[in-house]
Amino acid sequence: MLQKSYLGSKGSGAKLALGTYPYTYARVSVMRSFLLRKDEYHKLMKMNVNEIIGYLQNSQYRKEIDELAGRYRGVELMELALNRNLANTWAKLKKISPASLRVLISTYLLRGDIWNVKTLVRAKYTKLSPEQLPAMLLPSGFLNEKKLSELMKKDSIEEVLKSIGFIDQSYFSQALERFKETKSVAEIENALDRFYYSVMEEFSRRLPDEGRLFREFLELETEVAAIMNVLRLKRANTPSKDIENFIVTPVRIRALVKKMVSSQSAADAAKLLESSRLRAFVEAGVKEFISTGSLVALELDLLVQLLKRSALLIHQHPLSVDVILGYMFAKEIEVRNPKLVMKAKQLGIGEGFAERQIVTV
Repeated sequence: MLQKSYLGSKGSGAKLALGTYPYTYARVSVMRSFLLRKDEYHKLMKMNVNEIIGYLQNSQYRKEIDELAGRYRGVELMELALNRNLANTWAKLKKISPASLRVLISTYLLRGDIWNVKTLVRAKYTKLSPEQLPAMLLPSGFLNEKKLSELMKKDSIEEVLKSIGFIDQSYFSQALERFKETKSVAEIENALDRFYYSVMEEFSRRLPDEGRLFREFLELETEVAAIMNVLRLKRANTPSKDIENFIVTPVRIRALVKKMVSSQSAADAAKLLESSRLRAFVEAGVKEFISTGSLVALELDLLVQLLKRSALLIHQHPLSVDVILGYMFAKEIEVRNPKLVMKAKQLGIGEGFAERQIVTV
């Protein structure tokens, strides 16, 4: 079902052999020093789009901005440059890593591949202009720029799924049949989510003790995704029996999710979080959701917890694989932040709202 490049020798269920990689750790430590600091985001908030581009052109994003500046301008230029920089970062990480570490990096990058497939599916579904697509995609793991360019030229959702190359087409057969009946891509997206989280669960079981923090990070990420999906579906008045088919529920929160799904309303489901082990950092977001119906604050609160977990990966075990995976998540968040600032500028959204959504290590 999944190419071996993601999980190494698949099928044995054996623990991955991880060691210490001082050269790679030293290089990652240098790369980490170039991440934008919190005070720099405060500066960006005071700038217009062109000033932001100029500021980032004097940073680690110079190469990508210069390469694309002849063809693109403004927000589109920066979105493409940020995406390309992220892809170049992943390529560099693989280059400086031994084979056993590349398995770890490639598996982490599956998240980007799934994001790209979902984006392509939605684009075909909504008949999005091909010119708008490149800025929305993140060349990362199996789906590099060349492969994404090929997929963008496909005429239909079915052709995209047949051509992605890292998931067997049979995995989507039922979802595609449902799509023909309902004209909704929800089943396809659900199949992609199930695939991603099943791979992550298998992968986390194969991590040895040195990968304990990363395993905990993966578990928390899966839990956050399940909780947010339940609340979105409850808000959309999706029947409980259908919600159960749409989500992947981690073992640790299975009881909580079951109660949330069977709740009378989305507000009741959200209130259950206040008595869960997540209560310490979701209180404000739950209140806003109950009051306004917006999940923005709650999602940000949960994202901050993921980022804090990645900070642990970076700082707690500086000579383990955790530092590499923690850096990757922090870099992913960094690319998200300038995009958010520029979109806020473009749409005339208040500075305070955008600044609250900036997440930093």
